[in-house]
Amino acid sequence: MIALDEPHLRLQALSLLLTRLERGEPVTPDDGGLNERALQRLRSLPLGELARLAAIKHLRVGILVDWDSLDHALRTLDRLSRESTLLERCVAHHAPRVLLAELFGPQAIALAGRQRRQRGEQAPRGRPRLPDAATRDGIHARWHALQAGGLNPAERYLALAEAYPELSLASLHAVVHEFDD
Repeated sequence: MIALDEPHLRLQALSLLLTRLERGEPVTPDDGGLNERALQRLRSLPLGELARLAAIKHLRVGILVDWDSLDHALRTLDRLSRESTLLERCVAHHAPRVLLAELFGPQAIALAGRQRRQRGEQAPRGRPRLPDAATRDGIHARWHALQAGGLNPAERYLALAEAYPELSLASLHAVVHEFDD
C-alpha cells in the first residue's frame, strides 16, 4: 500500500469512499479492517469533521495498486502511443481516407481531417497517379519483403513511402491493391 501522507489527499480518498458507498458500490477492504459501525460513523460525519479526521496523522489511508493491471495498462498506453505516432506520420504523408480507415479504423478519418485543417491542408482528392510498370513491380516486391519482416501494415506503408519518396501514400496504396479484385 502506498500511504497518503497529505491531509488533502486523505480527504479526497475518504470522499471517494463515501461517494462509492452512497452509490451502493461494494467496498471490499483487503485486510477486513472496515466494519459496518465505522462505515456508519464515517457516513454521518459533516464535511468539516471529515476534513478534521483526514488531518489526523495516525489515520492510514493509502492506494493499493494491482501491479498486473498496471503492467497491462502501461503496455496498452505504449501501443496507443505507437499507433498515434503512426497515424500522425501517415497523415503527414497524405494518406487517403480509405487507407486511414483500413489501418486505424473510421475514427482516424475525423482525426486526420482535424489535423489537416489545423495545418491548412486539403485532403487528397481524385485518383492517385500510378508509376510505370517497372516501379510498380518494385513496389510489390518491396511490399512482400516488408510483410515477411513482421511490420504492421502502417509501418509497411511508411517504409514504402521512404523507399519511394516521389509517390504519395495514395499512389502506393493503389499499387499494393491493384490486383485485389
